[in-house]
Amino acid sequence: MPRILVIDDDAVDRMHSGRLLAEIFGPELRLEFATNWDEATAAVAANVHDIYIVDHFLGAGTGLEIIESAAQSDETRIFILLTGNENRDVDIAATRAGVADFIVKNDLTARRLERSLRYAGESMRQKRLLIEQADELRKTKAAIEEDAQKQQILTKDLTKAQSQLTDALTRAEKSERRYRWLAQHDLLTKIPNRALFTEKLCEGLGQASRSKKDLALLLLDIDRFKWINDSFGHQVGDGFLVQVAQRLTDILRETDIIARVGGDEFAIIATNLDDENSAATVAEKVVAALSEPFDVSGHHIETGASVGIAMLERRQGREADAMILEADSALYRAKAAGRGVFHFYDDALDDEIQRSLLLKRELPRAIKAGDFSLVFQPKIKLSNGAISGVEALARWPHATLQAISPGEFIPLAESTGQIVPLSEWIFEEALQTLASWRNTPLDGVSMAVNLSALLLKRNDLVDEVRWLLDRHSLDPALLELEITETAALENLDIAICQLNKLRELGVTIAIDDFGTGYSSLALATSLPADCLKIDLSFVAGMLNNGANAAAVNSTITLAHSLGIRTVAEGVETEEQLTYLQRQGCDEAQGYFFAKPLPKDEILDWHGTHAGRLLPAA
Repeated sequence: MPRILVIDDDAVDRMHSGRLLAEIFGPELRLEFATNWDEATAAVAANVHDIYIVDHFLGAGTGLEIIESAAQSDETRIFILLTGNENRDVDIAATRAGVADFIVKNDLTARRLERSLRYAGESMRQKRLLIEQADELRKTKAAIEEDAQKQQILTKDLTKAQSQLTDALTRAEKSERRYRWLAQHDLLTKIPNRALFTEKLCEGLGQASRSKKDLALLLLDIDRFKWINDSFGHQVGDGFLVQVAQRLTDILRETDIIARVGGDEFAIIATNLDDENSAATVAEKVVAALSEPFDVSGHHIETGASVGIAMLERRQGREADAMILEADSALYRAKAAGRGVFHFYDDALDDEIQRSLLLKRELPRAIKAGDFSLVFQPKIKLSNGAISGVEALARWPHATLQAISPGEFIPLAESTGQIVPLSEWIFEEALQTLASWRNTPLDGVSMAVNLSALLLKRNDLVDEVRWLLDRHSLDPALLELEITETAALENLDIAICQLNKLRELGVTIAIDDFGTGYSSLALATSLPADCLKIDLSFVAGMLNNGANAAAVNSTITLAHSLGIRTVAEGVETEEQLTYLQRQGCDEAQGYFFAKPLPKDEILDWHGTHAGRLLPAA
C-alpha cells in the first residue's frame, strides 16, 4: 500500500481529499497531511512518500515549486497538482515538471482521483522501465567504447574487432528503438499512449489541412468500467481493456490511429474522410463492436461505449487542444444521452459548455455563501388526508442565470464532489427547520432528505447524522433518508451496512424512484427499507398505460407483503389519487396537494388545507 501525503493549507479541502482517498484505498490507507509551506518542503525532502496530492497555492510559495524541486532529485514519486481553477500556463508548467495529473478542485471526485492515480501508476511503471532501458543503453555504449579501445590495443585481428563492434552497435540500436517504443505506447494494451496520440493528431491536422480530405477525432468512454473493476477486480479490468483495444484495432483501418489516453478512455484519429457521414460510420462500428459481450477470464461482461466526435472540416490553423476540447464536449453530451450513443460537436454546444463551466465555478461559491434555499413538499396519508411528513428539496436561485433546476445542479454537484458540502448544508437546514416546527401544527411530522451515493460511502455518515439529531434534540424517527436504486447499486454491500446502522439509530429509510432500475425486486428484498417511493413516471402514465399500471400495482403489493409503506410521487389529478387509493397506496405527494413551499408558507398552507386535502367521498 503506497504512502500518501496531502499538501493543502485549506482544512476543508484536506478533509475532502482525505475522504476520497479513504474511499479509494479503504482501511489500509496510509495517509499523512502537510498543512503549510514549511511542513510540505520538509516532508517532500524526507522522501518517504510514494504519492503526493499537492495544492498549488500554499501561502509562502506554490505547490508547483515544491514539485519542481523534488523532480530534480527523484523521478519515481507520483505528484498530482490541485488548483482552484483552470489555468493553461500552470497546466503546461506542471506537465514540464513531471506532474502525473493536473486537477481542478471542482472536478475532484473519487472516480476522477482513482483514475488519475491508476493512470499515474501505469505511467510510473513505464518511466521506470524507460530508466532501466536508458541505463542499459548507456552501459552498452560504454561497453562499445571500452571494447573498441581494448581491441585497438590488445588485438591485431581487425576483422574480429569490427564484427564485435558491429554487434554491439546493433544491440544499442535495438535498445534505443525499444526505449522509443516504451515512451510512446501503453504497456497494458500495447497501443499508442497519450504522448504519441498528441503527436499523431498534430501531424494529422497538418496533413488534412493541405489535402481535400477531412479528419475526425473520436473520444471514447467505456460504460460501467468502474463497476467492472469493483465487481471482478483490477486484473479482470486490465484484461477487459486489452480486449477493448484489440477489438478497436480489428475494426479500424490501418491509416487510423487508436490510443489509450486514460484509465478507460480511448481516442481514435480517423483520417482521409469525405464528410461527417464517414465519421459516423466509424463511430457506429465502434459502438457496435463494444456492445458485444466480453469474456474475460471466464467472466461474462456486457458494456458499451459513448463517443464524442470533432471534425476538422478543413478549417485552417486548427489546434489539437481545441479539437480535443470539442470532442470531449461532444462526449459529455453523448454520455448524458445514454449508453451506446455517439454525438458530434457543433457550435450550438458552445452555450451549453459555457453555462456548464459557469455553474461548475459558481457551485462551490454558492454553497459557501449560502445562496441555496430549501422548499418542502408535503406527503399525505391517503387513508385520512393527514400530513405525514415533508420532503426537503434544494433550490438555487441565481442572479444572472435565474432559477437553476435540481436536475441540472444535483448531477453537477455529484460529479464534482460538491454534493458533500451541499448535502451537509441541506441536512443542517432541514433539521433546523424541523426543530423550529415544535409547538406548531407541523410538530411531529417527518422530514425526508435525499442521501447521495457519495455520502452513503462515508465512514462517518452515521456519526454525523447522530450528531445533527442530538444537536437539534430531535427524535431519529422523524428523519427519513431517501436513497435511489442507482446510489444503492454503486456498492450494495456498503449500502446495506450503512442503512442497517442508520435504522439501528432509529432513522427510517425510503427507496426513491422505485422501479426505474434494473434490479428493483432484488433491492426491495435485500435493502433495509421502511418505504418504497413509486416513481412519478409510472404515476403519470398509469391511467392509460397498462405497463405503468402494472408497475404501480405490483410495487404496492410487494411493499405490503414486506411490511413496507408506499408513497406515490407526482400525483397531479383527482383521477390519479382515486386510482392509488383503490390500489391501497399508503401516501402520496404532488401538485394535486401542494407544490414545494418555503418553510414559512407551508405552515400557512397547512392552516388553510388541513382536513380538506382529500376529495369528499
